[in-house]
Amino acid sequence: MDILNDCRSVICQLQATEKTKALLEVIDSCSIFDTLPDVERFKRGVLRRERIQSTGIGHGVAIAHGKILGLHEVHIALGLSRDGIDYGSEDGMPVHLLFVIASSPSIQLEYLRSLSAILRSVRSEAMREHLLSLQDHQIDDACHRFFSMMESQHFVWLGKNQVR
Repeated sequence: MDILNDCRSVICQLQATEKTKALLEVIDSCSIFDTLPDVERFKRGVLRRERIQSTGIGHGVAIAHGKILGLHEVHIALGLSRDGIDYGSEDGMPVHLLFVIASSPSIQLEYLRSLSAILRSVRSEAMREHLLSLQDHQIDDACHRFFSMMESQHFVWLGKNQVR
């Protein structure tokens, strides 16, 4: 099954309002990460990266990431927080869209392309507002549109089987 046919596994509604808990909630709630070779190591890597510098990029968006050996494709999930997460972003604003990316050092170019696609997508205030306004019953449709848009930006990883 491909990512476009199992969107609930890559988008989740978050309850946590604190950064560490929110990151762990995305990783634990989104089944896209179930197939990682070592989920616990990935969690430690993401949290370690956040201690170095916040991945909150402003405008209510954060793009957390971690490397793990043994991946052949990039894994991405999105946590939506209506209440906002105290994230320590540069602009001091809470995070409402929390992307988490898992990749391997051996697929750095694919990771950079994925990161670039996310950055282009969330640059639009309309896209950020649309994603945040989703209700549970709308997630499937929005996931299809969002990832279809990213796929149109020439990303190989979207056409691959990611969820097993």
